[in-house]
Amino acid sequence: METFKSLLEKEEYKPKVLSKGDVVEGTIVSKLGDQVLVNIGAKAEGIITSRELADEKTSIGSLKVGDKILVFVISPEGENGQAILSLKKAGGEQLWRRLSEQVNSQEKIQVKGIEFNKGGLIVEYQDLRGFIPSSHLLTNLEEAIGKKIDACVIEVDKKTNRLVFSEKLALAKEEITKVGTSFEAEVKKILPYGLLVRADNLEGFVHLSEISWDKSFSWKEKYDLGTKIKVKLLSIDPLKNKVNFSIKQLEKDPWLKVAVKYSVNQKITGKIGRLSSYGVFVTIEKGFEGLIHSSKIPYGKEYKIGDEVEASIDLISTDQRRVALRPVSKE
Repeated sequence: METFKSLLEKEEYKPKVLSKGDVVEGTIVSKLGDQVLVNIGAKAEGIITSRELADEKTSIGSLKVGDKILVFVISPEGENGQAILSLKKAGGEQLWRRLSEQVNSQEKIQVKGIEFNKGGLIVEYQDLRGFIPSSHLLTNLEEAIGKKIDACVIEVDKKTNRLVFSEKLALAKEEITKVGTSFEAEVKKILPYGLLVRADNLEGFVHLSEISWDKSFSWKEKYDLGTKIKVKLLSIDPLKNKVNFSIKQLEKDPWLKVAVKYSVNQKITGKIGRLSSYGVFVTIEKGFEGLIHSSKIPYGKEYKIGDEVEASIDLISTDQRRVALRPVSKE
């Protein structure tokens, strides 16, 4: 049996200590005329009068016994010893809490453009003001004033009254469903490490490793500015403003198909496709090549691109996508 003292020491039996300005969660226990009685924990109760409801749309009749609500403490103790509470003043706290949850859920909401500055767009969401940095904005600044804009919450700090949104993230949530889809794209720029392309209102990058399965493919000679190509959308990272496409992913990987045709000690004939400091690469079939390491090349032997070579397979690894060769004398 628990003693009276131990019961009092339990949290649920401790008297509720309230201060003016606190926002606490309570449960509606009864409705009496134009007042609502709320249990705010540890046997403490408070009263909400009709004038302290959230807004004109909320009435005593719309509230139900058992509902959990957030309330603002106007006074910790009224004339009858009960706390005087307000739904109206707790509304702002509810909104901040909901926005904090939306940082994780990335739920799309609508904000309204109010004014702009060098850093971006000041927006309004219900009774709060927030900001969309220029790096997260798609809408033209001047056209955004008075306009409703789809956005996602990316930063919330009630203490500093900081509320940051992203229009790009909201758009990306729609575009993310297109990952894996193929599009017709146009080459906008040719860079040393790949192609900048535009497809379906998305501007993104095809890295050179995603252009062709054939590593000896002369992609810089193949593509010009304005060339129309087929691409597959691989990923979208709206916060880093990165969109990645692939050309080769629209085709089956020839390496996996061809690899089953070959085995260790099998002799092959191919052509030198690439030269490197550690050996030469022999093209066995399109998209399928093997390496003759420099240590396996006979002393004084020099290969040129296009030379025909007879070789034997020393190793073939599907996991590493690697074929090791050694040259075979024609004699």
